[in-house]
Amino acid sequence: MLKVPTENRNASIFNRFFHHVSFILQRDCSVCYTDVSEKVLAAERVKTAIKTSVMEDLKGQDTLDSGITATQILHKQRAVHVLHQMRSCISSFLLKIAAWVMYKLLGKMLDGIEVRKDQIESVKKVSENKMPIIYLPLHRSHLDYILVTFILYMNGLRAPLVAAGNNLMIPFFGALLRGLGAFFIKRKLDPQNGQRDYVYRAVLHTYMEESLKEGHSLEFFIEGGRSRTGKAVLPKAGLLSIVVDTLMSGNIKDAYIVPIAMSYEKLLDGNFVSEQTGKPKQMESFTSAIKGIWRTLHSNFGTVRVDFCPPFSLKEFLMAAEYSYNSPVQTLQPCVVQQSQCFFNHTMKSRRRSEYGTEIVSEDHRQLIKDLADYVVFDAFNAYSLMSTNLLAFLFMTKHRKGCMFDQLVHSMNWLREELIKRNKNISFNGESADLVTRAAQLLGKNLVSIDTVRMEWSSGHANSNVRLFYYNPSMSLPFIFELQYYANSVLPVFLLESVVVSSACSLKLEEQDDDDSKVAYVQRSHVLKQSLEICSILQYEFIFSPPGTSICTVLNATIDDLVENSTFVIKEKSEFDEAVSDIPDLMLDDFFEYGDLSELHQQIKVSSENEDKTMIQFLRSILAPFFESYFISTCTLPNLIDVEIEESLLLQEIKKVGLKKLQQGHIYYEECLGLDALKNALKLFESWKIITFRMNNSQKLYSLQPYYNNEMRLKDIINRIMKYVG
Repeated sequence: MLKVPTENRNASIFNRFFHHVSFILQRDCSVCYTDVSEKVLAAERVKTAIKTSVMEDLKGQDTLDSGITATQILHKQRAVHVLHQMRSCISSFLLKIAAWVMYKLLGKMLDGIEVRKDQIESVKKVSENKMPIIYLPLHRSHLDYILVTFILYMNGLRAPLVAAGNNLMIPFFGALLRGLGAFFIKRKLDPQNGQRDYVYRAVLHTYMEESLKEGHSLEFFIEGGRSRTGKAVLPKAGLLSIVVDTLMSGNIKDAYIVPIAMSYEKLLDGNFVSEQTGKPKQMESFTSAIKGIWRTLHSNFGTVRVDFCPPFSLKEFLMAAEYSYNSPVQTLQPCVVQQSQCFFNHTMKSRRRSEYGTEIVSEDHRQLIKDLADYVVFDAFNAYSLMSTNLLAFLFMTKHRKGCMFDQLVHSMNWLREELIKRNKNISFNGESADLVTRAAQLLGKNLVSIDTVRMEWSSGHANSNVRLFYYNPSMSLPFIFELQYYANSVLPVFLLESVVVSSACSLKLEEQDDDDSKVAYVQRSHVLKQSLEICSILQYEFIFSPPGTSICTVLNATIDDLVENSTFVIKEKSEFDEAVSDIPDLMLDDFFEYGDLSELHQQIKVSSENEDKTMIQFLRSILAPFFESYFISTCTLPNLIDVEIEESLLLQEIKKVGLKKLQQGHIYYEECLGLDALKNALKLFESWKIITFRMNNSQKLYSLQPYYNNEMRLKDIINRIMKYVG
């Protein structure tokens, strides 16, 4: 993307000396972006919201007509102010200037921007239908806002209006983003808990709706904010629900959804270490922006890869989903969405709320929108191209935590690349693994990877030899380990299901116990599946384990098949099945009576005793081990809530104290388990299990135990439920 075609340089003297300017001027992307402000303020939805706000303000008061009129004027003025603060002022002229600036700046800090031509052609093809296109990138960097627009503009595609957080409304930069298509929205719609800001919600909904009706494309980050951990963040469906509602109400004929994955070899925004340690996020300012730009321009951030997933029709997706929900037969095939096909599991339970909570769709369609959001995140993260830094960090976090010699690291890199290719995962680099290790270590920096030189001297006959060996030592201590984990987490989903099944098997004590094969414990396959389902339940706020429409049980069973095929698991031949069908969970029975062989659930399986397979088992277990330790130390802190209420921040500090103590005692091993993100997700899990509850007090969460669990013995059962996966 940063290389100008050579034919433009030879056309004239101007083109040879000002080839970037010439190339930009040849982009024919002049588009008229209609201002929808008047239509928004005249919309019935906004008028109704103003009336509702007036009634809320004057509830229970005897107010004269003059007072009602004054309050109404006040809310009308606020609607105008909200819209003025929110709306985009996108300019084709400014886009041309910005494209030239980005060409110059990006070339200084990046080795390149990689985009596949066939993916761009797919987007161009659907753009010919003259329907709005909804671009939904996974959010990794502030550069995401500009990068997608830059790529689309340079390829002759209409630039979208981009939803940006109002924290970016800083002097100069906010105005620049607005001119490039940004429309600003508050990160929290309601100023106080329990009070709804009807006017703001109505203006936001109507502004997006009118923009779609005008044919404008939109871009927003379905994860809400930037990922602090490198994993995909579970989606927030609020803005997506507005798009769906606009289609369902007949205001647009259709829209095309394009999930996007952004892969950075090195993060441009710096790391999120301070936030993972519990420090509050630093708000953006003009000074911090200038410092960030200066630092960025004088650093090398490697390569960026942008992957556009195949566009799909939102209308056809929703029609297929409705058919699946109402169908008496549940489709459990893997969900590979094309424009005319989608499979849903109608028994899936919603576990998240919309970040924006627009509540503009009926309850019947709420699950449909959440499934759509889940699919977008699942599809985008599967399209994520792994970078050299991701692979090196992942090897350090799983196989070489204590460091290793360069040759060992190269051997492990070769092995990992082969494993990723087997699993059809995109890798955004070529070349020898030795070169990739060297490059990745340099990009990660000395704070994350130190390199020690060992000199080997010996004498052989009349010749002296002097050999230098390099030892790569990762930073496995706090807080640097959080940054290393960030890069490694991009690789984690490739092995996620295998790690779930192996962790389940090990918790059932399927490990090899003796060289005598007759003494090895076999366990029924259905028990491994049941335990795997429990792990998925525990980690439901960390990952999307299967795409909507595919039963988790089905994908876990397929994973066991893969492990058997790879000889990691062994099936007992001619085993006598003593377990009754009633011992198998109903969910599994439903799946297998309709789509599988029920006898599979009675198979007796064990972990292979081969040394190579043992190494693979250890590797797979290490992937999810830090998450189990995060949840374990969180459960160990629950007794502190007996008969008291504790603020969320104080409770998280208590959890960290417990974690540090258990690390010193050797009860847990992974220091990254103290990351704030996983600890907060553990609290969400306990809320969903109805173990704890909270109430708001001056914007602070106060946690307490549910009455049933206000008892040490009952809490001990919860601790034991998590502890069996630790160690």
